[in-house]
Amino acid sequence: MHRTLFLLLAAAASAATARPAFIPPASALQSYVLGRYAQSDDALDRASLYVNAARELDSQQSELTRRSFEIAVAAGDSKLAFATARQLAASGGQDSDVVLIRLTEAVQKKDWPAADALRAGIANAGYAVVVGPIVEAWVLYARGKTGAALARLDPSNFNGFARSYVSEQRAHMLAAAGRYQEAAAAYAELRSGGGISFLRQGEADARAESGDRDGAIKLLAGDDPTLAVARTRLLAGKRIGALAPDPRRGIGWMVARLATDLSRDKPVPLALLFARIGTFLAPDVSASWLICGDVLARSGRNATALLAYDGVLPGDALAGATATRRAEVLEAMGRDHDAGVLFTAAATVPAATPEDWTRLGDWQRRGARFTDAIKAYDKAIALAGQGAAHWSLFFLRGSMHERGGNWSAAEADLREALYRSPDEPTVLNYLGYSMLDRGSNLAEATRLIERAAKLRPGDGGIIDSLGWSHFRQGRFAEAVTALEQAATMESTDPTVTEHLGDAYWQVGRRIEARFRWRAALDLDPTPAQRKTLLSKLDVGFDAALAMAAKS
Repeated sequence: MHRTLFLLLAAAASAATARPAFIPPASALQSYVLGRYAQSDDALDRASLYVNAARELDSQQSELTRRSFEIAVAAGDSKLAFATARQLAASGGQDSDVVLIRLTEAVQKKDWPAADALRAGIANAGYAVVVGPIVEAWVLYARGKTGAALARLDPSNFNGFARSYVSEQRAHMLAAAGRYQEAAAAYAELRSGGGISFLRQGEADARAESGDRDGAIKLLAGDDPTLAVARTRLLAGKRIGALAPDPRRGIGWMVARLATDLSRDKPVPLALLFARIGTFLAPDVSASWLICGDVLARSGRNATALLAYDGVLPGDALAGATATRRAEVLEAMGRDHDAGVLFTAAATVPAATPEDWTRLGDWQRRGARFTDAIKAYDKAIALAGQGAAHWSLFFLRGSMHERGGNWSAAEADLREALYRSPDEPTVLNYLGYSMLDRGSNLAEATRLIERAAKLRPGDGGIIDSLGWSHFRQGRFAEAVTALEQAATMESTDPTVTEHLGDAYWQVGRRIEARFRWRAALDLDPTPAQRKTLLSKLDVGFDAALAMAAKS
């Protein structure tokens, strides 16, 4: 590699911490390579600077313009995204993504003729069935044709998921148009399918504006932070505010919601495109930043997700939820201490909820800090109320007592969790396996595990417990059958693999047993497991067991 380019790459590598001032490289090639390097390192803001510098140094390379456009969108650089979209369109490199960004710029500038004309460019995109009519309706609204706009958003003309989007946008538009009673009714109908807090907020604003202040206050009951802020405003004699009082925010809500739905299972590039458009159009709507950060985090763009979360300002109703997301991202990045600071801060404010303490307990649990996790779960149960606490809290606290060596407290919590949820396979299996481990009441332990296996037959961990219960009762042939099934389901689990080796040993399949123990060593066992496995490989199962008992 050219020496200068090597030094530039070295400088980029340290940029993640030092963040020196951006100095454009001397050539387009250097700048492009640095941009790609920064992109791979999740420094999208710097990647955008480098690739755009390459584009400016070599404006004839259309590929550089395309790459600059894509990175600008991902990084959230709206100015550069709009400029490169225009350049791509002028050179004939326009596709539906480029058109959508140009349409976004037109809406932002209130250039309604351009926005209307650009709609044709997304007609063949899969999302056009939703985006097309909603953009058309808001453009009509912006031109003063409210009746025609609402007619375009008639839900009876749509089916499936498109109908739900259109119905929501109709409610927003009715409120924007000052038709508050109709808006309240539209929001109420939307909420009947499973109320979301922001829809309750929209309905409450419409009810209050139509004169039904008491009805609005009732809608805002509960601990949800966004509703609490809206309730405080209303009680102080202020208006809550419409969710989408204009086309910019109406379309912004639509794309943000599309981003959420598209990234629910596995994030796709289109989800990030919509999420970024949401921040371009509605930077004053904190939910757009939270959604964008979530999409980036699910895509593994953790550093860029943190930058997106910065868009939710301190004191905002969503600041608490954003802090939690930020903590989860920091933990995923290996910044455990920084994550803990945020989890602790959220749990120790006067308005902390059981969920805040549960998240702190979960963080302590993941770090194997059992005593601290128990204290956090204690607080969560106390805040929820002993009678109202969810079974999962007792299960979590019980598992921490068990891992910390306090079996009597663990058993009490696990049995309480089972009492509250008698058919929960997770509890049945954990309690049963823990009893097996201690040689405590093998008959009851087996019954618990068998119930778990019937309720969740596709769970390899539970099938492993079932096989181990057979093993502990001396039913080795049955143990082999169950553990072979478990090993197929959980091929990377060192405990399952070791159990199968133990069962093979007992039925005389010694070579296969040793093969399984060696395989378990390659599956990242705990230090204690590794010591046991090495002992079994050295002297065999029986002798290793005797040595362990003696020590």
